[in-house]
Amino acid sequence: MMKKLTMAALLAVVGMHAMAGAGEDRQKSFKKMLLSYEPIGVMLRDGPFRKDQFIKHADALKLAAPLPFAQFAPGSIDDVSRAKPEIWQQPARWKQEEVRFLQAVSALQAGAASDDLATVRNKYNAISQSCKSCHDAFRGPKK
Repeated sequence: MMKKLTMAALLAVVGMHAMAGAGEDRQKSFKKMLLSYEPIGVMLRDGPFRKDQFIKHADALKLAAPLPFAQFAPGSIDDVSRAKPEIWQQPARWKQEEVRFLQAVSALQAGAASDDLATVRNKYNAISQSCKSCHDAFRGPKK
């Protein structure tokens, strides 16, 4: 009996994962970025600034940053997705937002070892501004 319950639970989990759509996959990728982005912001706003942890989070953010952008296949709007059709209707502008974001992340990561916290904060704020710009243009309201 226990074996059957375990197998049924396993199949349910596998089935739920298989049903995940593009919107959910993108959200997971963006949330993975937040695991590094948010601690960086906390350190810069509230302290304490721990350079070794900051560098670790900046490196992880740089690795995770490009991943969500590869998941915007044409027509991949589903019930979970907050993507607007403008992503595919304005591909040059979408690409510009992606490049701007990735450049801002790279700049933060490159300057992560700096002792000039004002400059590091400016680099972090450039990422925040990039996020806002893209969300304003290409992200719809919560459903």
